[in-house]
Amino acid sequence: MSRFGPTVPYDATAIRATWPTLPADVRARIAKELGGEPAEIRMAGGGFSGGFAARVRSSSGAELFVKAAGRDRSWALDAYRQEARVNQALPHDVPAPRLEFAADFEDWTVLGFEAVPGRAPTLPMDPRDLDLMLDAWAQAAAALTPAPRALLDLGVAAEPIDDNLRQFTSVASGKLEPFFVPPALQGRVEELARLESGVDEALEADSVMHFDLRPDNMIVGEKRAWICDWNWVQVHSTWFDTACFLVAAHGDGHDADRLFWNHPTAAGVTAAQLDSALACIAGYYLGESAKDPIPDVSPYLRAHQRWSGLAAADWLTRRRGW
Repeated sequence: MSRFGPTVPYDATAIRATWPTLPADVRARIAKELGGEPAEIRMAGGGFSGGFAARVRSSSGAELFVKAAGRDRSWALDAYRQEARVNQALPHDVPAPRLEFAADFEDWTVLGFEAVPGRAPTLPMDPRDLDLMLDAWAQAAAALTPAPRALLDLGVAAEPIDDNLRQFTSVASGKLEPFFVPPALQGRVEELARLESGVDEALEADSVMHFDLRPDNMIVGEKRAWICDWNWVQVHSTWFDTACFLVAAHGDGHDADRLFWNHPTAAGVTAAQLDSALACIAGYYLGESAKDPIPDVSPYLRAHQRWSGLAAADWLTRRRGW
């Protein structure tokens, strides 16, 4: 139990499609890439999308990490297809499991990644794991600055910041019904909306950000970590991802402020910009957590969002002295 309620078991959040439910042609393609029928299938416990995801090993020892989704899980299908495109364009220095194959079958897609020797991080986070993940992101951010030509040619761009990161602004304008906020944020909607207004300028940069950087989108090994799920990349500031990642660290009791300012991506960032980011992150998570559960998506999603929103709000509260 943390200060913000029960923590989400990030290595056991998924409710996934299983091997027998995959279409025959998808299973046949996986077997072809492995050089034989699977002898072992270890389902990935983490994640929220509901698509198939597992380490699959043949009797010869060949192994892949496989993702697959169909139109019945359209969110996962679109995300996996985008991930296949982005992964192939990532610079070599980005620590990410590399795509070995990708194939589409009408309303299905299947991806096979190298099966890296690691595990999903869990809460509470070991300080060593936290350092490895922050080091991996520092390496990735350096390789993604300036924005690599291969990703720009793919269509990765600086998309306008939408209402998802302006939830307090939407409440202040009457566009969105008020949602739960912790006591320290109550009565501060206008102030939080003003903080959100600085996000466009804060995110301007010639770099590519992951835009979904969280511990549960990483794999931790003995001496290094890998970053997964490159579905939402855009041309914006990499430090915003650092702040997003450290929300979980703050909620877990680590000194997120110290870790943020010591991270290479924080160079040149102002205190006001960090506060703007935290207001946006807190509003996003708390606003989304108030919504109904999504069919065929992990039942832990809303709990994850509420916990993360409370952690982001607490970090912001401490910084602002509220």
